[in-house]
Amino acid sequence: MSKELELLQSELNNSYPELIKLEKNALVAQPEPFSSTYDLLLKNEMRSCTISLYGYEKIHKCVFEWDNCAIFEIFSVDVKRIGEIILDWVFKKSMPSKMKNQFPEIEFGLLAEYYEKGEGIKGEFIESWNSIEEFYISFSDSWKSKGEDAIRLIKKMRKVGLDERLRAGQSLWFFILSRSRRHGLEENASYIEITFLGDDKMSIKSNFNGKKTSLESKVEYEGYLQDSIKKLLIEKIK
Repeated sequence: MSKELELLQSELNNSYPELIKLEKNALVAQPEPFSSTYDLLLKNEMRSCTISLYGYEKIHKCVFEWDNCAIFEIFSVDVKRIGEIILDWVFKKSMPSKMKNQFPEIEFGLLAEYYEKGEGIKGEFIESWNSIEEFYISFSDSWKSKGEDAIRLIKKMRKVGLDERLRAGQSLWFFILSRSRRHGLEENASYIEITFLGDDKMSIKSNFNGKKTSLESKVEYEGYLQDSIKKLLIEKIK
């Protein structure tokens, strides 16, 4: 696969020589366990595009990022069009509001708007809450009451603006709140983990500076959970 990407890199550089000046314009090994395959990375400060070959037809999958956060992606075999978008996004660092008229095929979502306003972290947090709501809405049958409890609590917390200040995550059926900017917790990171038990009950586990606590309570924001969240909000975003 690296040979095809080398040819693509050469074609892009020949057609758009500005790309040669980028901070990064190289094939990079994919992380384990796919390190035997490569991506083409084009990076300019906080803007980047990562190109990989997708499927048996080897369509170009292009993921465009801003500060290591995926903003949009395209699947295309049109190298000329790919090059035009890379030139605008990576080299010129054009804003999404300008690009959406020039490239109507791009689906810019909520994150693009927040990043353009200089509120990328806030946008990432809000998107994480959107995803967690979708997760619990999908609960059915014997899990339905747990999902309903979760949605009721999540909507209460969003009403007081916590979706702009905390990341909402999920591991198996656990609901995790943290100040982590990206998905996944660093070692010894502070967090609150909620398990919905059904029948308006939940288990709350927390970790602050290595000190772990656990409590079972009604599904409500006020009281113990609210106090724990106040402690979490003091933590720096990492």
